[in-house]
Amino acid sequence: MGRASNSERLITPIPIVMQSTITFCKLNIRKLYAKGKRLGIPEWNKESDYADYIHNLWESISTHRELKEEAIRIEETLGKGDTIQLLSDTVTEQNGVLVSK
Repeated sequence: MGRASNSERLITPIPIVMQSTITFCKLNIRKLYAKGKRLGIPEWNKESDYADYIHNLWESISTHRELKEEAIRIEETLGKGDTIQLLSDTVTEQNGVLVSK
């Protein structure tokens, strides 16, 4: 095997997120979700698409004047995809939502 070509090399290293960081972020997402509910961020309408709801929910949280600072910090730490996944986990845990695949 030869040396990797430039197209096979990473431009920047992929950061490794520690389990403790994921746990910390998940707890903060739970707090943001609970506070968002108290502030009147809409609940999921079971007739609407769940994935759209989760993305819209995160958009609402991350742009709300009281929640956005912490939301941005979490998204910068984990990335948007993992943040959305943790939010979805939180919603399903707290609401008992069953999503058919």
